[in-house]
Amino acid sequence: MIAAWDRAPASPVDPLVHRVETLAAPPPDMVAALRALALRDEPVHARAVLAGGPRLVAAGWGARQRILADGRRQILSFVLPGDLVAFDPHRAPLRYAATVSLTAMIVADAAPLLDLETEAAGRDAPIARVLRTLAGAEEALLAHQVTRLGRQTAYERMAHLLLELHERLCIAGVEQGDGFTLPVTQEVLADSLGLSIVHTNRTIQQLRRDGLVRMAGTRVTLVEPARLAALADYIPLARMLGQP
Repeated sequence: MIAAWDRAPASPVDPLVHRVETLAAPPPDMVAALRALALRDEPVHARAVLAGGPRLVAAGWGARQRILADGRRQILSFVLPGDLVAFDPHRAPLRYAATVSLTAMIVADAAPLLDLETEAAGRDAPIARVLRTLAGAEEALLAHQVTRLGRQTAYERMAHLLLELHERLCIAGVEQGDGFTLPVTQEVLADSLGLSIVHTNRTIQQLRRDGLVRMAGTRVTLVEPARLAALADYIPLARMLGQP
């Protein structure tokens, strides 16, 4: 397993800046203000609960999950570099789920980002527009997950999820090209997609046999991303948010 700090960005805010530049097209002074934030980061070991105040993920993978009374788990969404956790100036986080680390992570205190919004004047301030865009991205990811679980076949679900993870990592500046590192188990993928582990494994093998994906260890390559997107009816996040 790749330790989060082996691939840590130069600054914990870097993945967030990459996301913002791609999804929100902020003015240069807003980007400069984000880069100027002095965020205190800390390592988090795998299988830890991310509790407390607002956090910014700098490296590593986490998940928002719900554990049912009988021990079954539903992963609601993955938490990746550049994502904000428990970050909402208007309400406390919902109590129905927990955010946990799936791998070793590096997270930073995001309170200075909240302060930046508080100091800004009005809804049209650049930081307010940026945060609305990030909130829109969270809504888009929720729409993706509902569509996967509600209407797609296992084959479509897996293709759709791999495309989403790849896009999100590229947007955060963590990956580039047609490949990405997938440092989680098939059990985790199964709990995200509402499938058994056996069904998950068979679905991955079918995608490989069809020549759509290639997997070597934790490395995933989308061999034919356009064809994969067509069969999964995948809509990129940037397009969902109105970006060209």
